[in-house]
Amino acid sequence: MTAIAQLSPGKATARRGRERGFLSLAQELDDAELRVTGSLPPWLQGRLLLNGPALWDLPGGALRHWFDGYAMLHRLRIEGGRVRYRSRFVQSDAYRRSIATGVPVKGEFGSPNPASLWARLLGTQGTDNPAVVMSRHGARWIAVTETPFLTYFDPETLATEERVDLHGGELGLHFMAAHGYTLADGSYLNVGTRLGRQCEQKLFRVPPGARTPELLGTVPMARACYTHAFALAPGYAILWECALRARTLSMRFGAGSYKDNFAWDGGAGSALHAVPLGGGAVRSWAIPPMFAFHATQAWTEGDDLLLELAIYDDATVFDDLMLDRRRQGLPMRGVPQLVRYRLRPGQPRAEPKALGVALELQQVHPARIGHGRARVCWGAGGIQNGDFFDRSLRVDLDSGAVTTWQRPGAVHLEPLFVPRPGGSADDDGVLLVPTLADDDDASVIGVVDAATMRGLAEIRAPQVLPFGFHAAFMPA
Repeated sequence: MTAIAQLSPGKATARRGRERGFLSLAQELDDAELRVTGSLPPWLQGRLLLNGPALWDLPGGALRHWFDGYAMLHRLRIEGGRVRYRSRFVQSDAYRRSIATGVPVKGEFGSPNPASLWARLLGTQGTDNPAVVMSRHGARWIAVTETPFLTYFDPETLATEERVDLHGGELGLHFMAAHGYTLADGSYLNVGTRLGRQCEQKLFRVPPGARTPELLGTVPMARACYTHAFALAPGYAILWECALRARTLSMRFGAGSYKDNFAWDGGAGSALHAVPLGGGAVRSWAIPPMFAFHATQAWTEGDDLLLELAIYDDATVFDDLMLDRRRQGLPMRGVPQLVRYRLRPGQPRAEPKALGVALELQQVHPARIGHGRARVCWGAGGIQNGDFFDRSLRVDLDSGAVTTWQRPGAVHLEPLFVPRPGGSADDDGVLLVPTLADDDDASVIGVVDAATMRGLAEIRAPQVLPFGFHAAFMPA
């Protein structure tokens, strides 16, 4: 066990127990057997991988936003009804240099860039702290954030292996979506942004074993927008151009945080862009101004494309997630609403339909992504009440019916759907939900029947796992 003893847990004290998930509390643990209550499905065998920030506070300074904390990977190996745990900090350049100096050395999502004016004029690169998503690339695994770095790691030992920089080369990317996709051949598909007089979003793939991206399509933009993810439909990538626009010069040379280099521009509206995966012309549709982190899914109906997004009316959620607000348990003000857009050929505007559900961190059956439509999704809810994700939701996307699973007084993070081997229904499987309740000694992973939303088991972690974002499951 490696304790981060030289680091301060921060001056903030959680007023309620669940706010401990926003404190720098985690340790690196080598091999801990976890307590399981209830019954794990016998088919649930493999590794649950969690990614997220775990360290915000250093002796000489602190990071300011939930998204900023230095990445820690967690592995829960599930075999024969028993669970073993391991955790490791990702050895990014930002983490290693900050630990060595005792102060943050890189600008992060909500923390300013400490580089000198001269270094910024030379074009300093953003952070390589990959605290958001994990994906498979060929036979290997990568962790990423919103900058063009691929950080490879071992999914069993969690050891950091190498970092590949996609800034340079033909694409010349300045930032990249956190959510990419692994294609059937093992290629990694993602979209990045190139800043300039004419900004461009570039859809690219990195073949298995390769280190150089291949360009698949380009979307010109007068002003770049914030891009966290995109959607995959049969034959198309669908990009959303939100109304949160980059300040190009300050993005490249300024001292502000990443989020402060964007400004809301509702007057310019938003747009949806369909980029053919096999080459061809990009098609675009105008939509009212919005902001979105995540898509639920995209699919085709005849010649139409359909896209489901959880959208916000503005970017207030960025400030909602500043650490000082979250550590105090202040109300969330930005509320994501699930909207379905129909994109008809030859029409200049998409047709939105509000589905009447507020949720985030959406999940559908992974086999449906890029291949068809799922009729059920899951997500984290309760935010419409000002709460920070206090329940897990199942949404019937045909009827709109919502079913809930909830641990009292707990934060519920992303409900990762794990399909049952051999199953065919959209909801044949379980949800793995990291939670932390006010009175918990440590985090609890809920194992929930995805069809009925009935709790099956709880896995007790050996420590409080600082609140992370996304997870992955590797079947045995």
